[in-house]
Amino acid sequence: MKFYKNYIWRFFCRKNGVAAIEMALIFPVLLIIYIGVYEITLMYSFSKRLTRVASYVGDMVAQEAIINQKFLRSFNNFLDATMLPYRLQKRTIAITGYWIDEKNQVKRMWYWPADSGSIKDDIPKSIMDPSTFIVRASVSTKYHMVLATPLLPFSMSDINMNKVYYYRQRLGDKIECKDCFKP
Repeated sequence: MKFYKNYIWRFFCRKNGVAAIEMALIFPVLLIIYIGVYEITLMYSFSKRLTRVASYVGDMVAQEAIINQKFLRSFNNFLDATMLPYRLQKRTIAITGYWIDEKNQVKRMWYWPADSGSIKDDIPKSIMDPSTFIVRASVSTKYHMVLATPLLPFSMSDINMNKVYYYRQRLGDKIECKDCFKP
């Protein structure tokens, strides 16, 4: 028994090699924390930029009385410029115009692009006033993790991000889109 006490006492009294053991145990934990915080910071910046684009697109469309597809396609350039230096994968901007009649019935008037016709009409009740035109602007893309990708399975390295904004028209009663898609 005394041998074991001596052995344990000697183990705790020796100071050489402690730094190496601390480094071997603590360094990987600190490295994982650093990579996690770095990824979260990049993802937050990406999300803020995506929010800015969705808000700007909805606001610009709500300020117009008549728009066309050329005007709406120009937002793709704005999206690319705002999101630099991030790489965008499968980016989508979808804009829809809704008319709310006197009975609070929602009618989709136009939408862009063509594949956005199946979007669910989920206008918040707080902005559903009778005889109002509502613009729904959504921007969606995938965020690709930079550093954590080798550490995660392939399916977890991409995160879908979608931002949606609703705006009321600013000029006139309705916003007319001459060559947009009609339901």
